[in-house]
Amino acid sequence: AEMIFNLVFFISVTSVILQGTTLALVAKWLHLVVPEKVKRRTPLDLELTDIAKSEKLDFIIPHGSELIGRPIVSLGFPKTATIVMLKRNELYILPSGSTTLEQGDKLVVLANNPNDVEEVYKVLGIEI
Repeated sequence: AEMIFNLVFFISVTSVILQGTTLALVAKWLHLVVPEKVKRRTPLDLELTDIAKSEKLDFIIPHGSELIGRPIVSLGFPKTATIVMLKRNELYILPSGSTTLEQGDKLVVLANNPNDVEEVYKVLGIEI
């Protein structure tokens, strides 16, 4: 019985090793792999590409800020800058346009380019 176990174990391990190391090579030989530059891009690929170009900014709403009590939609953020997360009292909130800002809120903002970053700073009243 031990001999059969050893034989089955050896065959299983050998099969996994051979398949794992040769699968990509055989797929290439059979022309089953599309080169990266020819591959059609999906909407998710485009989304991930856009995110990679975005800049992440963190802001804390200070005491006495004129932003306190204002809904996000009224801030006048550039269209390509988005508040993606808000942290309030150790809770993480996925904000919407109607979410009102409170003192101490930590905003996580994604902006697509340097002009958007400058505009976000201006909207939040931060000098750069």
